[in-house]
Amino acid sequence: MKVITIGRDLENDIVVNDSKASRHHLQIICEGGHFRIVDFNSTNGTFVNDQKISGEIALFPNDIVRIGNTILPWQTYFAVRKTKRPALLYAGITGIAVAILVAALVFIHFQKPQETRIKMVEANGVRYIPMKINGQELNFVFDTGASSICISTLEAIVLVKNDLLSESDIIGQEGYIDANGGFSVGTKINLKTVQIGNKELQNVDATIIENPNAACLLGQTVLSRFGRYTIDNKKNEIIFK
Repeated sequence: MKVITIGRDLENDIVVNDSKASRHHLQIICEGGHFRIVDFNSTNGTFVNDQKISGEIALFPNDIVRIGNTILPWQTYFAVRKTKRPALLYAGITGIAVAILVAALVFIHFQKPQETRIKMVEANGVRYIPMKINGQELNFVFDTGASSICISTLEAIVLVKNDLLSESDIIGQEGYIDANGGFSVGTKINLKTVQIGNKELQNVDATIIENPNAACLLGQTVLSRFGRYTIDNKKNEIIFK
């Protein structure tokens, strides 16, 4: 039996960045080649083929699962090949209703946005998101407690030496709370471009931490600007919709 937990909390197997997702929203169970989906009494509900479910129901390979505005590619979590639902599911439904339902499902399927999957790098138990800052490749730790981007003086020196950061990019001084709970002052700068995969932001505020050994931090506010995303903890991937 394989169980995948899904929700907004980072402890889930699949992390969903959607305001309508609960911290622990649902789980999908695979047992003996059959699937079940269980809603954990979530605040905004779980929808299968646009029908709100209650508790536990059977799940079939072609079903579309949605939380808020996020369609979950749950088949990829189990490497499931899509097939048609058994005909018994539609017992008692008129042929016209079935045709409308099928047409709606096909429309939803082809309207789904393209996914961008980024493989995270793991070292010493810490996962890093590979990014490009002004064209320079750097690895960042996703910090849910931070809002912006933070880099150390070491990375700042590298950017300056490669002519990717200049005096004109300096905005001023900025205070922040460091990892030890103390108040520190850093240098606020403007990053011309911030890239994750094929997604790019322009003119992003960042802070240079006065510590050459500090890790590069990616705050949740900046990450959310790239669009809706989920984190697949099983595959070590971040997925943008």
